[in-house]
Amino acid sequence: DEWQKVEAKLVRLPTLNPKTRRFQRLFLGHASECDMDGQGRLLIPGLLRDYACLNKKLVLVGQVNKFELWSESVWDQKRKELLAQNQDMESLPEELENLIL
Repeated sequence: DEWQKVEAKLVRLPTLNPKTRRFQRLFLGHASECDMDGQGRLLIPGLLRDYACLNKKLVLVGQVNKFELWSESVWDQKRKELLAQNQDMESLPEELENLIL
């Protein structure tokens, strides 16, 4: 299970570092299992919906072995920012230059 791998990595982080503890609390503290309703819709807890500014229009963004759920308006803005940053890049990182798809 992918989530168990993430948890295992987070548990191994040094807990004496206050920034690490804060990250663990926020990241793990907001984690929750979600159910589907009878029509196959994902039921996302209100706290997470509010945090992610999710409303009626959503975008599902694939990220290799996971996906991200964005508010359509927030994703549109983020996408514009990412495209603008991409234009400013002189070259790709070596890892991407050598990546064969």
